[in-house]
Amino acid sequence: MAHAKVVVHVDGGARGNPGPAAVAAVATASDGSALGERAEYIGEATNNVAEYKAIQLGIELARELGASEVELVNDSQLVARQIGGEYKVKNKNLMPLFTETMAALREFDRWSVRDVRREQNERADQLVNEELDRQAGGDAPEEDDEPPEAEIEELLRRWAQAVADREMAFLESLLAPEFTLTTGRPQAPVRTREQYLAVTRDEYEIDSWEFEEIVVQHYGRFAVARSRYSQTGHMGDQPRDDTYLISDAFVKQSGRWRAVARHISPLAQDST
Repeated sequence: MAHAKVVVHVDGGARGNPGPAAVAAVATASDGSALGERAEYIGEATNNVAEYKAIQLGIELARELGASEVELVNDSQLVARQIGGEYKVKNKNLMPLFTETMAALREFDRWSVRDVRREQNERADQLVNEELDRQAGGDAPEEDDEPPEAEIEELLRRWAQAVADREMAFLESLLAPEFTLTTGRPQAPVRTREQYLAVTRDEYEIDSWEFEEIVVQHYGRFAVARSRYSQTGHMGDQPRDDTYLISDAFVKQSGRWRAVARHISPLAQDST
């Protein structure tokens, strides 16, 4: 049975960047009734490549359902807004995927794409993680498994590099919906996940960074990392050349670590 309009929630993710990656698509009719879902392992890829591949899987599923109109929903603001024309595609590795995606979308009478918070894309995210778990050897890891300290340490370094590179897809997947950022700067506001992502995307410029020390403690599916971190750069017109003490809290969700809170305090209070 053909459906005039199909809404497809899609998600793509990699464990590591690049690393083993999977994509998923969940299709519904306009009234919300389920039409079908699919998940695929795509081998080693970056998070951004996986997000594009997920969009393409969603387009393919909508075609099979006979849709003349498709609404694509994902939780990657970067990819959604590149396809929507709000952001330019600057990464040369993404340009072929962008071109293929736009050509495929033009085959529909009407199409749209929008980004949502990850918790509003829960089923597609679940399918991605289930597919990655299967490829990793079958069963998903137990929620109370204790990870090696090296896993959290590497995640902190990936976080820092993603901020420097403005790799928003990775940051969106890392930060839990309840994430908050607090700082030791006088009168500094508490930033929500969305505010942190916006500042990182639009204002933060990092020239160099280095972790001088990282200490990780973990308790089942909870972990705390305390680190000493130095960087050079600026936020807007304010310098951000300093050494900081950082405390991060993580929780393990669907087999992966997500950040729920960060407190960062400059050792030298030389900027406000």
